[in-house]
Amino acid sequence: MFFLASFFSLTDLAIFPACFLLLFFIIRAKARSQKDNRIKMLYFRAFYFKLICVFAFVMLTQFYFKGGDTALYYQATQDLRAAIKDDPKNLQVVIESSKLTYKSPLFDYFYYDGYTGDLTYNYMMAQENFTPPKLALLPSYIFGNSYLCISLIFGFFALGGTIRLFKTFYHYYPTYYRELAFACLFLPSVCYWSSGLLKDPITFGCIGYITYGLLNIFIKKTKFFMSLVLILGCGFLLFIIKPYILLVLVMAVLIWQFAEFNKQIENKTLRSIFAGMTFLASIGVGLLILQYLTSGANAQQYQLDKIAGNAEYQREMFSNISQSTGGSDSYFTINTSNPFLMVFGGITATFYRPFPWEVNSPIALLSASESFVFLALTVLFIYRKGIKKFFKVPFSDPRILMCFIFAFVFAVAVGISSANFGALSRYKIPCMPFYLIMILLMYRKENLAYPKWFNKILDFAVPAGPARRL
Repeated sequence: MFFLASFFSLTDLAIFPACFLLLFFIIRAKARSQKDNRIKMLYFRAFYFKLICVFAFVMLTQFYFKGGDTALYYQATQDLRAAIKDDPKNLQVVIESSKLTYKSPLFDYFYYDGYTGDLTYNYMMAQENFTPPKLALLPSYIFGNSYLCISLIFGFFALGGTIRLFKTFYHYYPTYYRELAFACLFLPSVCYWSSGLLKDPITFGCIGYITYGLLNIFIKKTKFFMSLVLILGCGFLLFIIKPYILLVLVMAVLIWQFAEFNKQIENKTLRSIFAGMTFLASIGVGLLILQYLTSGANAQQYQLDKIAGNAEYQREMFSNISQSTGGSDSYFTINTSNPFLMVFGGITATFYRPFPWEVNSPIALLSASESFVFLALTVLFIYRKGIKKFFKVPFSDPRILMCFIFAFVFAVAVGISSANFGALSRYKIPCMPFYLIMILLMYRKENLAYPKWFNKILDFAVPAGPARRL
């Protein structure tokens, strides 16, 4: 049997150069295909930043967290390798299995794996948890079972998705490429949590691939087949790993496409009428799809009539587990008995907390710093333009509206169901770029200057590149 090894060893250092060169050649080929020199520079800069985040993730997993979810996924990968080594026919079983069962020939390898951190077999009986080790199996064979290289492959997939998310908005706002790049590619906590052997790099990358695929099909009308394959494949991954992400994305995309259609109507009166009608229709269609998609066993907990109850149950469960195991005490409370306070509390927890006085660890300081930036930009916009403008501007632009819908609905979903800021810092990463894109585009729409301190952050993260090559 394989036993859980160190997350980082000399073997990783020996194999890492081959993995790095492979991914570097891929990113270089993609960068060279870009006509804009500024975007070419961003490809390399984003790749190197991702590399730093992967190293940071591996080091912190090894020396600070000493395990966690990623340890279970890595151990499960070892168990799958052990099963295939003993009997190559088990490879077919792995491919055909959506989750671990007691009757599976793989079960004994998980039950007797010797891992003392948790019950691996119990964790792998959920489809969403069994999927990451299955996906990690191929890179584990290619790169000698190196945890560092597996993490880099997962992070590279997420990077590909975020680059496509950036390119989606860059298609509409080429002059704002620095703001878009910062929001999509260089948010520290987002890049960090999408850089390891976790579910988050998979789901986060899928969002970008789906969004860019929709742009190609419905707006640019190009690369139809490949875009459709990406949409279906990534949509399937989202559905089996984190269905709620797919549900929120479907709703936001429907509203985006309806808003794009309305924008083509020249008559202002008709456009206003159709805007209201299509907005209500898109919400209705979105809710119908939500109810349909959640009819499956793996997504029933996201049905509308169960969300509030499940949110409170999950918060209590995670809090009890963490307290019983001596975990983090960075808990926060949300009033789930009042719908308005529940929504407000979820949004506040996701985007604007932890507040500085709620920070209790160096890791939480990073999340608190980003939350302060989000809060400061939001408060400054409302102070200068008023609360009415904050909710009115998104409806003037289909892309800003999509960001608004996705960011706020997602924030409520994860904010009300998370028990502490540590877990929330991971769960919220899909909506972080959308919120920042929304608020920065709103500044541009209203001709508001960014605060000087934010310009310094932007200059550091995304320096002005060379002149655009025609």
